[in-house]
Amino acid sequence: MFLDNMKGDNSEGVNKNDLIPPEKLRKQVDVEVKRVSDLFRFILKYKEHFQPSGVEFSGLRQYLPADDASRIDWKISAGKPELYVKEFDEERDMDVFIIMDVSDTMLFGTADKLKSEYAAVVASALTYASVDAGIDVGIGMWGEESRIVTPQGGTDQYQRVLHEVTDYDIYGGKFDLEEAMNDVIGQIKGNTSIFIISDFLEVEGDWKAKMQLANEKFRHQMAVMVRDLRDYRMPEAGNFRFESSSSGGGQMVVDTTKIKEEFDREADIEEQRMKEKLTGGGASFLKIDTRDEFAKAFASYFDQEGGGW
Repeated sequence: MFLDNMKGDNSEGVNKNDLIPPEKLRKQVDVEVKRVSDLFRFILKYKEHFQPSGVEFSGLRQYLPADDASRIDWKISAGKPELYVKEFDEERDMDVFIIMDVSDTMLFGTADKLKSEYAAVVASALTYASVDAGIDVGIGMWGEESRIVTPQGGTDQYQRVLHEVTDYDIYGGKFDLEEAMNDVIGQIKGNTSIFIISDFLEVEGDWKAKMQLANEKFRHQMAVMVRDLRDYRMPEAGNFRFESSSSGGGQMVVDTTKIKEEFDREADIEEQRMKEKLTGGGASFLKIDTRDEFAKAFASYFDQEGGGW
């Protein structure tokens, strides 16, 4: 679509040198993750869908407040000071892996957070939820370079993911989803749930076929589309200066009142096409605007009839 991924005067192209120090961002993301995690309807829904009942009993462990009460072993718990729940091998074996877009288009935002910052919170919260549920989790970041952290459990893994997603050095370039899917298919085990976090703008590669292949291997795939309002709605504000999200892409001045209707319509068409392509690749789909609370969006998704995994 025309003017795809252009930035206006209220959100200039981001120079990574102008961003807040990574240490400060890391603390802010951590605080935000803990804040949304306190809503833990998100975590409860997450556990409900990511802790299957399993087929082979493997042992007992102490009951946690977020556990499903139906899994309590009342015979064992009777007369004891603590409650105990059943564990199954299938639960222990499942992993989560996050594919994260760290390309140029993610370094853009007109809300409180850039898309990259918002995606960092989402990825960190998914990691925190996985670790809290006793699930091993890993992350891969693809842009000009790629970086993969293989699935592991524990709070140290959460801290490592938090460090990676706030490392500015990895951000920039293009998002080649075909390359990402090839890497994941080759390196990640089959009983894994895959999350793909991206704005899905300027995605490169023949990735739909790879997603279909991944759908055969992995437990589930979810495409999480992170969009800023200005990705799909043009401001009606007269003359606006736009800058390409890609380096060296140039600038132009546009009277937005003349093109807003066409831009908005084309943006909706583009988004629907991308959704159909992603779901055609075997992924479930969730769009989140950077102005929204993503924890509520995930919980609502899991509440819906089509949200089952």
